[in-house]
Amino acid sequence: MRKRIFVIACLTTCVAAPFAADEQPLNVKPGEWQVSIDDVKYSGLPPMYQSRVDQMTAQQKSAMGLAAPETSKVCVKAADLNKPWSQDNCRWTVTKSTGTDLEAHSTSCQHGPRSSNSDMDMNMKIHAVDSEHVRVTLHGIAMMQGSQVTIDASYFGKWMGSTCSAKQ
Repeated sequence: MRKRIFVIACLTTCVAAPFAADEQPLNVKPGEWQVSIDDVKYSGLPPMYQSRVDQMTAQQKSAMGLAAPETSKVCVKAADLNKPWSQDNCRWTVTKSTGTDLEAHSTSCQHGPRSSNSDMDMNMKIHAVDSEHVRVTLHGIAMMQGSQVTIDASYFGKWMGSTCSAKQ
């Protein structure tokens, strides 16, 4: 009986060890990061929404949750280096975590104005260019009034310093 337990424990360790070794935190500096939008594209918006969105200013789009601000600051703690850098209410599952790449998936991101909230299926990729620069890409799909809407966004992150400012 003891031999069986030992064999099971060894097999469990041998199977679990490679997974634990694969989950490494990003090799970037913790602290305050400035994240800037490179590009955000929406496609598939129902015509009624698309015409309204086309007439909005960037500030109005941001207020409606249709576009992020030009730049934002994110406080990244050492404990967060193997998690998505997200300031939203998404529940993320990390699918890859290495020293240079972090990938995560969410099926519960709320997106859009409160009156038409829809759950988005989102994928996030963070690539560490070096310890002070990252590239982030997002791809999301949602159904809105019977139409499939997609969002593709890319961001660039720059490390600002080891201390985070009070405003985030």
